[in-house]
Amino acid sequence: MADALSAALAAAAQELGPAASLSRREQPDGLVRVHVRLGPAAHGHTPQWGVAAYDTAFVLAELPRGVRRLLDDRELLARRTPVGDAPLVGPAVLSPAAAGVFVHECFGHTSEADNYLAALSGGADRRLGDRWTPAPLTVHDRPATRPYAGSYRRDDEGTHTRTVALLTDGRWTGLLTDRATRHLSGGRSTGHGRGPAAAVLPRCSVLEVSPGTHPPAQLLERADDGWLLGSPVGGWSVRGLLVLELLWVRRIRRGRLTDEIRGPAVVCARKSALAEQVVAVGDDPVVLSSPYTCVKEGHEVGSTLISPSLLLQQCVLRPLDRVVRADRAARTPAVPARGT
Repeated sequence: MADALSAALAAAAQELGPAASLSRREQPDGLVRVHVRLGPAAHGHTPQWGVAAYDTAFVLAELPRGVRRLLDDRELLARRTPVGDAPLVGPAVLSPAAAGVFVHECFGHTSEADNYLAALSGGADRRLGDRWTPAPLTVHDRPATRPYAGSYRRDDEGTHTRTVALLTDGRWTGLLTDRATRHLSGGRSTGHGRGPAAAVLPRCSVLEVSPGTHPPAQLLERADDGWLLGSPVGGWSVRGLLVLELLWVRRIRRGRLTDEIRGPAVVCARKSALAEQVVAVGDDPVVLSSPYTCVKEGHEVGSTLISPSLLLQQCVLRPLDRVVRADRAARTPAVPARGT
């Protein structure tokens, strides 16, 4: 199987051309990581893709899909124009990849028990039991779902994992806990304690959004005049704010995709305000078992996102570099860039 992956990577490199940089790494615990980049590292300007899993066969099967996405991204970037000074406003269809990052930041991290308690002390506008989305969005965290990155059977405190329903039909129904916060989950940890012995924190792992009933074409029709949010290049959240960074966005007119491509772009909004715009859930779930780690308080863990497309009734898109610069200017070094 290792030889088959080596051959597939060589074929992918030939198809993608001389600008492609491919890396492969196998960890002692059996996790296989593959990362592909089309050109020098330039945030928001270089197409990249990756996969990680505890199964070489899964990585091998995902590689052709990754090559297709990279080729599509390269073609779209050749026609991409800047977002410009005026924000882009309108309905938005989140691709499964973009939707996965959104769900991870908006609902995954917010449902980590320590973040929940901190938000409550700061006057949070959402509490357990409240409704997050108008659409019947259901989200589970499933740590034991192998062979995906971020999966495990016991957490770093030795507790067996439990599947937790974070959202059920749009309502907040569950939190991820460790031993220190087990009072928030019926007196028993949900098995989400991760990190060094002296600094264990609740962490999300394999987040899965249940598919809805809307085919992607129907979501485009409902958007009517808006934007398709394509390949994500990053995402983070802090103090109730969510940032979703996108390589490109594509104009929708009269429910159809056009040739107008903009980017790099960013969505920057309060989590609760953005969640209130989720009005429809697609029927096209995609597994994104990622080689990129999720960082919280300096500790990295693996992450997998399983999500269909989502429709936002309203969304505001701005130039990526402008929002990032403004955020960095306002943020102190003590505030982590991700996971709070």
